[in-house]
Amino acid sequence: MEYEVEGSTATLTLDNPDNRNAINQALIDGIADGLERASADEAVRSIVLTHTGTVFCAGADLKEQSATVQGKDRPANAAVANSVIRGLLTCPKPVIAAVHGHVRAGGMGFVAGCDFVVAGPKASFGLTEVRIGVVAAMIAPAVLARIGDRTAADWLLRARTISPAEAAAAGFVTQAVTEADGSVDAAVEEILSDLRKAAPAALAASKEIANWRVLESMDDHEAEMIELSAKFFAGAEAQAGMKAFLNKRTPPWVVER
Repeated sequence: MEYEVEGSTATLTLDNPDNRNAINQALIDGIADGLERASADEAVRSIVLTHTGTVFCAGADLKEQSATVQGKDRPANAAVANSVIRGLLTCPKPVIAAVHGHVRAGGMGFVAGCDFVVAGPKASFGLTEVRIGVVAAMIAPAVLARIGDRTAADWLLRARTISPAEAAAAGFVTQAVTEADGSVDAAVEEILSDLRKAAPAALAASKEIANWRVLESMDDHEAEMIELSAKFFAGAEAQAGMKAFLNKRTPPWVVER
């Protein structure tokens, strides 16, 4: 994780491209530390969350997850990962996700926690959990608060790839930038320019209002979803699915017709 401040903007960069910026303890700690530093710095007015490599975040680090003994630590792990989403939502500074690449599974929760999402033409999105035998329970309250019920069923059950344009139409992405539009960075700068004109305390309070429904959904369902996530990660389907994924094989439940 890299942290840099330029002018009134703090940039947090997910910087483990060899691991596809997968969610592990180091990444969780890095985001939490960056948000804390930016929140405490009065000179910082806005935060940009971006990444190196072709993947914004691939979701859980399956090597780390599969190594957890008997699933006994998974409720705690899920709660810690979920704290990142809550941290993004409750941080007093607006957070802009600058997405140049792919977002999958748990990474969708991080994007849902941001106040603005700008996605470039090479970005894509997907809730792929069911294909490895788990459920997107941990991130569901935040993600589903951003999209409608029909869209939720489509994305959760089919686990298909979602384009930036479709994600924007669903309300998950603020702006989908095409090749003809210009760059993601230019679109992010336009948002930052508007935010620089806002009074800091009023901006923080307005962010609370904007995220009220998302946080309410998390408060209502977080404990239940963490337990559900832990249950499935410790289950037989998940063990078979993660093993198949790590060995680049087809999971045993796939049928042709």
